[in-house]
Amino acid sequence: MSPAAFTRRQLLAGAGSSALLMGLGLSGCSGGGSEERNSAAANTAVQLPTYTPYTGVTPDLPGTEQGVDPAFRTFPTENPRSVPEVPGTGATITGLANIYFAVPPGPDSNSYWRGLNERMNTDLQLQMVSAADYQQRFATTIAGNDLPDLVQTPNGSPVPVPNLPQLLERRFTDLTEYLAGDAINEYPNLANIPTRSWRSAVYNGGIYGIPIPRGAIGAYQFIRKDLFDEVGAPTELKGYEELREAATALTDPARRRWAFGLIGQVRVILGRMNDEPNVWKEEGGTFTHRYETEEFAQTVRDLTELWDAGVIHPDAFNPANPFKQLFNAGTIAITDDGYPGWNQYILDNASNPDFELGLMPSYLRDGSGLAPWTYGSGFFSITLLTQNDDPEKIRERLRVLNYLAAPFGTEEYLYRLYGEEGVDHEKDDLGNPVLTKQGQTNTVIPIRYLADSPYTIYQPGRPDDADVQHAYQSLEIPTGKTNPAIGLYSNAAATDNATADKKFLDGVNEIVQGRQPADSLTSLVDTWRQEVGDAMRTEYQEQLQSGSAPR
Repeated sequence: MSPAAFTRRQLLAGAGSSALLMGLGLSGCSGGGSEERNSAAANTAVQLPTYTPYTGVTPDLPGTEQGVDPAFRTFPTENPRSVPEVPGTGATITGLANIYFAVPPGPDSNSYWRGLNERMNTDLQLQMVSAADYQQRFATTIAGNDLPDLVQTPNGSPVPVPNLPQLLERRFTDLTEYLAGDAINEYPNLANIPTRSWRSAVYNGGIYGIPIPRGAIGAYQFIRKDLFDEVGAPTELKGYEELREAATALTDPARRRWAFGLIGQVRVILGRMNDEPNVWKEEGGTFTHRYETEEFAQTVRDLTELWDAGVIHPDAFNPANPFKQLFNAGTIAITDDGYPGWNQYILDNASNPDFELGLMPSYLRDGSGLAPWTYGSGFFSITLLTQNDDPEKIRERLRVLNYLAAPFGTEEYLYRLYGEEGVDHEKDDLGNPVLTKQGQTNTVIPIRYLADSPYTIYQPGRPDDADVQHAYQSLEIPTGKTNPAIGLYSNAAATDNATADKKFLDGVNEIVQGRQPADSLTSLVDTWRQEVGDAMRTEYQEQLQSGSAPR
């Protein structure tokens, strides 16, 4: 049996992503010249795309250089075109992306999809894979010989793909000549993506792909303000003692109500309060993980105390705990979730007149001031362009991605999110587009995971929400700190971290629930270091020896 046939059998048997990528021969490419090509020195030398923010639509509340998102109280009435010329030549462009909804009808029975293709003069054909299955599908697609033109990486920071630099070099296009510096001005909507997002697309001394941008804020600390008001709890909890007191007041098991839901989210909230590193901290070229700090040990002690106090939902350690539904139902009152969750929580509770969503600032444990915010990674995933010998085809695909990255308020943005007026959406009294039932089904094709514009604060029909979110970001973002590993690559992180991290946190959960002694945290950290922590640290530090991550 040939090696190729054996790899194909592994694929059909459902081999994991690491095995599949190693089956391509990538595992043997991690040394020597490859490491030099993906060194910090090589990556630092890359000229990142020149950032040129879009100014064709004026927000009600402007964004900031630090990363506060611009905010609109209503949808703009004037919708300028951001792409004056049709981007495509009529060619077929294929893509692979994840989807979080039921797969919509294809273009033959989906007028929205047909209209999108007509506007781009492109036959866009997509493989749409549920987010839960996407990492496996990505691996099996890579193991095959027929790659789509556009491929979304699995989401995550770091991108959870083993041997990613070698894979990029072998199968995907180095876009540096098309995008570096002022070259990106050929694609002005891509130039509207902030610099912080591009750093994660730099490998092997080049720019590999288009980042799907995410805001600096990363997440919000959401609260059910109506429940806080009901028990007379302040919505600014200045320190751990005030947090514990409010949690006690909010909790009433007889009414099926607890302060917190999912244990990992409580850990994140306490981690900010205790000033843990944003995953890693770097001092003098040495990396230290948050698990190795006294601040994390304090978080574990605080978690244990809150669990013993009964203020955390009894099913909090179940990763399938439906925290969003519990929050909507008023079963929990505090949660930490991605910042786009604001829009969904509002939509989910449109029929509940008592529902009031709020945002909770993060204070240091002793209440002495605001806690440093933990910035997000700046990206969701990266869209890769499969290698092609024809530069014109690369340029056409970039033009299509430029169209799909159209900024908020433009004619192209209005169509790609809301479709055709009178078919996929209607306008309310303030001019906000509202999806019809047909639009809710047809417009969910996952083009936003191939290219997207930076986030804009906007909640249709609720103009005050823009002020609330903008004020929260303006409060928290100036305090923030980054993860210094963003823009660096660790193969250990991509291959081994998920398993080792789960094992470590399962052990922490045993401590919190009183099933293991508190001092067993030391041995858990030691085991985590041996299994993955020291390897990640070494890889990050070696990349820094000859220079810094791209800035």
